[in-house]
Amino acid sequence: MTDSYLVDTAAGTLRGMPLPGGSILFAGVPFAAPPVGPLRLRPPRPRQPWPGVLDATLFRPAPAQRVSALVSGQAAPPPFPGSDLWAPPTHCDEDCLYLNVWTPDPAGSRPVIVWIYGGGFDSGSAAPPMTDGAALSRLTGAVVVAANYRLGALGYLHLADLGGPDWANCTNLGLQDQAAALRWVRDNIAAFGGDPGNITVAGQSAGASSIGALLAAPAAAGTFHRAILQSGHAQRVVDTATGTAIATDLMAALGLDEMDDLLDVPVSAILEVQSSVIDADLGRRSLPGGRGWGVVVDGNVLPEHPQQAVADGAASGIGLLVGANRDEMRLFQALQGPAYAPADERALLAEMRQAGIASPERLLAAYRHRAPDADLPGLRTLFLTDAVYRRPAGGLAAAQVAAGGRAHTYLFSAEPLGPVLGASHGAELALLFDHVDPASPQLLEVRDDLASAWARFVATGDPGWPLYDPQAQPNTRQFGANAGMVTDPPADDVAAAWAERA
Repeated sequence: MTDSYLVDTAAGTLRGMPLPGGSILFAGVPFAAPPVGPLRLRPPRPRQPWPGVLDATLFRPAPAQRVSALVSGQAAPPPFPGSDLWAPPTHCDEDCLYLNVWTPDPAGSRPVIVWIYGGGFDSGSAAPPMTDGAALSRLTGAVVVAANYRLGALGYLHLADLGGPDWANCTNLGLQDQAAALRWVRDNIAAFGGDPGNITVAGQSAGASSIGALLAAPAAAGTFHRAILQSGHAQRVVDTATGTAIATDLMAALGLDEMDDLLDVPVSAILEVQSSVIDADLGRRSLPGGRGWGVVVDGNVLPEHPQQAVADGAASGIGLLVGANRDEMRLFQALQGPAYAPADERALLAEMRQAGIASPERLLAAYRHRAPDADLPGLRTLFLTDAVYRRPAGGLAAAQVAAGGRAHTYLFSAEPLGPVLGASHGAELALLFDHVDPASPQLLEVRDDLASAWARFVATGDPGWPLYDPQAQPNTRQFGANAGMVTDPPADDVAAAWAERA
């Protein structure tokens, strides 16, 4: 076996490198032109071909970013197995539109996973440690691709309704980056041993919500055949009025009058102010009316609300695997500390009204019945876990099945981060990226069980349990705790209160 590997792509030849265990890495592969200078805040442009052989043995910088506003200034939880997955990148740059490919065999024809990282749309990286494609490839047997996409204001500033005709397509740039990467994969992955007829796009958190939007984005049509959404769905979007208001406030925060001035302002200045124009608290950000960086239903890049598009059958030919974690919001409760707690019970009831609950008092009483020892922050965690993650995940699966498509759901209930955080947001990444303590046989069993389900799904579209049926009990596969089929959401007084929408 030689110490270098050559692969021909449409833009030129790449040299990869072998990794321990036998897989091969092609790192820092350009899939679009650098979005710098006059291309800042513009849709991705094709990358020009390169002469000779391009070295693809080093990871390129992560997208320009600061530590997420959710954790900025807050104490991080103590170290735990896999905690480095949450470490912010140390090397970031505007010139970031590169992807990484991990392949078991360039001469093969394997299923392909295109991984879209999370991070609240304002942080993240397609490279280790945040994205360990080598581990995901090893556990699933698939060719794994992970692509950077622009973040925060650089990726999601909505200028189409503020800057006039010259800025008409300048919105959802991060989503457009993802679609460009998917087109690159479709056109080039066969050279890396991947099957272009069997591509699964998979992601967690903001990555999963990106996939929810990609299901309805014309630029991504025909680029993937299955989708795995973990802790995300098709409802994490904002309208154009909100997007324009955020853009207006960012311009004011920067002291700018003209759109073209955005091309010259230092990137550090944009990063310095971008968190000040959105809601810092994840609950306020994610509930109806909240302000956050993310996808805008602009009528062009995203013609309609993705949840409605799925209900109308836009994704009926794409198999879905939709997962959520049992204790999603515990991570943010730990990260935000006292700032997370509602001011009082009335504040929590007001949040429930914001979520469209007809009788917040009844819902709060139902949560208290479910968890009699929970304090007010704990009750908020139960509510937001349902409002922001678990219930929208089930709603996406139900819409897909009602439209004649296929969807399977699962609930992750293992606790690789320990009992304090429980099965919180991102906990499953410790398993999918194989950051499991070898001395934890139960977690190793859950890891293998979850990875096998993903492997079956990306290969065949069937993870190994029945299709989701919102009327059936049970209807969802559980990983961890008591493995097997469960009903999610549970059929109790909480579900009855949620059913009474305002």
